[in-house]
Amino acid sequence: MKTVPVSIELDDILRERLDQCATVNPHIKISKKLFDDYMSGKEISVEEEKQINDHLRSKFLKIFLDAKETLIIPDDAAHKIIIEDIPKILDDLQIRFAYQDFYAYQFVDKLQDIVRRARRIQGVFTKKNVSEPVKMICREAYLAYIQGYHTSSIALCRSVVEAVLKDKYKISPSTKWTLGVIIEKPHIKKDLQEKKIFDDTKEIKCRGNEFLHQIAGGIIPSETSNMKILTLTQKVIKILLD
Repeated sequence: MKTVPVSIELDDILRERLDQCATVNPHIKISKKLFDDYMSGKEISVEEEKQINDHLRSKFLKIFLDAKETLIIPDDAAHKIIIEDIPKILDDLQIRFAYQDFYAYQFVDKLQDIVRRARRIQGVFTKKNVSEPVKMICREAYLAYIQGYHTSSIALCRSVVEAVLKDKYKISPSTKWTLGVIIEKPHIKKDLQEKKIFDDTKEIKCRGNEFLHQIAGGIIPSETSNMKILTLTQKVIKILLD
């Protein structure tokens, strides 16, 4: 019997459930008059104060999600709103960020992309037996890709190739040779050239360096660039371990 994968919009179901149960809801709005009354110091009821509290946390949640992980913790969202009296609001209302709610919404927001990336790398995994340290770095490189941390994934790919080369050519892990130094060693370079993977290892090294240096300028690699380096990394591992 043929198995057919069934796709459901699980993210929509989870998001709907979150809206029902979460302390913070991204859809809460209040009238401008109520907010202006509070900001001007007018007396408001306890219920109205709660509405403002809920509205602000809703606003912070939206900022947190829109930032696409450029904000690390929910509290950072408050600092993105340029209102002179925001510290007063936070102090007066004693806003507490419900971390679980914020990160749950963030996960649901990312779910489709995570699944799409996971499907993309199904055929990229190496079937070769590698050492536990290499396996651990490989796992982190894949997880970083799936989560969308492309700079980290590419940097880890470079470390994976360096670790495999050290294993292959009996170089002590404590030897402080970088990938660039290793592949230029005459006997290693000759072997890599004969295996037709010298250019691949060099590209992994160069692209890794390039992307890490570009971070200072706010430039991050694309998902496509990351996938290319992951694919090259697996090619190099496979040939080296054959």
